This record gives sequence, C-alpha cells and structure tokens, in this order.
Amino acid sequence: MIIDSIRKLLHAEPWNLLTACSGEEGLEILKKEDVDLVISDVSMPGMGGIAFLKKLKKLYPQMIRIFISGYSDRSSVIEALSEGSAHQLLPKPWNDDEFRDIIRSAFIQAEDLREKGKGLQKIINAITTLHSMPQTYLKMKKCLANISTVSIDSLAEVIEQDASISAAMLRWSNSSLFGQMQKVDSVDRALMVLGIDIVEGVLLSESFFGSAMSGPKSVSGFDLKEFEVHSQACGILARMLMARISKISLRDTDRAFTAGLLHDLGKLAEERCLPAELKKAIDSAQQKNTLLLDAEYEVLGTTHEEIGRYLAEWWSMPSFLVNTIRWHHNPALCKADTYIINAVHLADSLVQKFDIGKSGNFRIPDTNQTGLEFFNLTEEELPALKESVIYYLS
Repeated sequence: MIIDSIRKLLHAEPWNLLTACSGEEGLEILKKEDVDLVISDVSMPGMGGIAFLKKLKKLYPQMIRIFISGYSDRSSVIEALSEGSAHQLLPKPWNDDEFRDIIRSAFIQAEDLREKGKGLQKIINAITTLHSMPQTYLKMKKCLANISTVSIDSLAEVIEQDASISAAMLRWSNSSLFGQMQKVDSVDRALMVLGIDIVEGVLLSESFFGSAMSGPKSVSGFDLKEFEVHSQACGILARMLMARISKISLRDTDRAFTAGLLHDLGKLAEERCLPAELKKAIDSAQQKNTLLLDAEYEVLGTTHEEIGRYLAEWWSMPSFLVNTIRWHHNPALCKADTYIINAVHLADSLVQKFDIGKSGNFRIPDTNQTGLEFFNLTEEELPALKESVIYYLS
C-alpha cells in the first residue's frame, strides 16, 4: 500500500506522521489535529483525491497540499494544479530521494509562513488564486515524468496544441543567440535546438505573460508589454554573461537564459492578484525616488522575490529557478547556483541602465562593479553589449 511505503520512507524524519485510508477519514483527523502538510493519492476509496484536496483548500487554505498521481491520472493532475487545489505533484512511481527533498522543502515553507505571520499568509493565499500552472506546461512535465518513454514527437505534440507557445519556440530557436544557422520550421526541431531547460523557460514565460496580457489592464505605471521586453532582455544578457566564463557548462548558460526570463515572476503575481498594493508601491517608489523592492516591503511587508519564490516552489520549478527568483537582488545571500544568480542580477541592472523595456522601477539601480568584475566586463564594453541585446530581441 502507498501508506506503508510512505511510512517506511519517512520513518527516520523528525515529523509526526498521521495516516488515513480515505478522504472522509482524513477530514476527521484534521478536525482534531494541527497539520502543516497533507499528501493525498488521487485514487482513494469513497471521496476522490481531487475532491479531498478541494475541500482542504477551502477549509485549510494555509495547509500545503501535495498529491500523488500515476500517468493514467493526467487529466486529474491538470485539474488539481490549475485550480490551485494542490501545490505540488509527486508522480508514481517516485524517486525516494526526490520525494524526501520535496517534503523537506514543503516543511521549510510551512515554518517560514508561521514566522512571517498572517500578513504574508494572506498574500500567499491571494496569489494562489492564479490559475496555478499553464496546462501546456503541466502536460509537458507529465511527459517528462516518464523520461524512459518520452520522445521529441510526444513533447512537440503537446506544445503544438498552443499556437502562441509554438510561435515563441520557433522564434527563439531561429535566433542567432543559440547559434542556429539553418532555418527551424517545426516545433520538434525547435525542441532539439533549444533543449529542455530553455523550452521550459520559454513555455512558462509565454504562458504567464500571455495570461496576464489577456486580462484587464489593472495597474497604471506598469506596462506588461514593456515588462515582457525587460524580462526577455534579462534572459538574453544573462546568457551572454555566462558565455564569457569558459568553465561554465552549456546547460548552466541555457539555464541563465531561463532564469532571466522568469526572475520577476513575483511582479506578475502582484500585477494579477495584488494590483492595488502594486500600484501603491509603484507610486511610493516614484515619489520617494526609491527602488520598487523597498516600496514593496513598505506596502506588503514582503517583496516580489519572496512571492515569486513561493510560487516557484509550490509549482515544483527547478531549484536554480527558485533560487534566482528569490535572490536576484541579493546574490551574495545564496550559496547555490552562484553564477546563474549573479548573471541575472547583473543583467537586471544593466538592462534597466540600457533602458530596454520597463521593470516597474523609476529609479535605475546602480551598476554593480563587483558584478562587472565577476564576468570580466568593463564599462567600455557596455555599449556593444547593449547593441547585442537589442539585436537578439529583434
């Protein structure tokens, strides 16, 4: 039984583990016990796993909800994650080390929420009203969960269901940024040119920005189209910076591009779910000539870095994305993914200095001289770097 497997897997961990054989039994336990995290199988007797998770979201919105699903449950996966009923997915069969890591990370989130108090919890509850994950992304991740059988054709078939994402894949795969000399005219070929890390980043970026732009304009002073240009320019420049370091792998160079695209995910969440607060922060930053980051903290008690990090962790994004989203303004505070985070940090600053797109800041951050030295870059090289970014954007 799954319960026995989980009990055996987690027996050495310092947590109190409660078990139930049905959703109804689980709800009875939750009436009596203070629980931080629930793991639910999609297939349960009586009340189904999805119905159980929906009840938990309504009754205990602060609780972290993880569900276990096999490949045959793919429609349930999409439903639960897209509605925000579950924060994370554990596939069947699972990798034991990955299973434990996900649970440990979830408990860190729960502890963090307790420390930050009800104010941050209210914000987190507000942003989970986002349609939590793009369906195309969920389908792609489901394919990749079965890595032994997945094919380029099956991934291409998933992506081709969304015309805007397909167009974005073709656009980036034909960019000289990725060294492509021959024309790419099919999604399956684009997948081979870009690789999974960049495909994942482009898919998420296109989905999030597309969803935001299709909604009503909610925040004056925050131009979504210009913000998308800023994010794309950061991805381009972060990749270019990484390419200057000979010991950096191609995979990490590509990951810097993805991290640059998505580093300001928290601002998108604010624009969609906390528009009044974002507007107040933008106005305050402009009036006081401070950075938006500082004004966010005054208004919200938190920042787009933290909000974005919660979303990235809930959606099980790769750790390099979680770390970059959380620490791109303070890279020295994170000891993992050092080059990627520093590349995005410097790219973010330089793209604003170059006046390419708009980040929501009216005050331009000072150029980090340490960052320039980190990537063997001089002030004299910046004009040519700006022209390269503009060229790759066109």
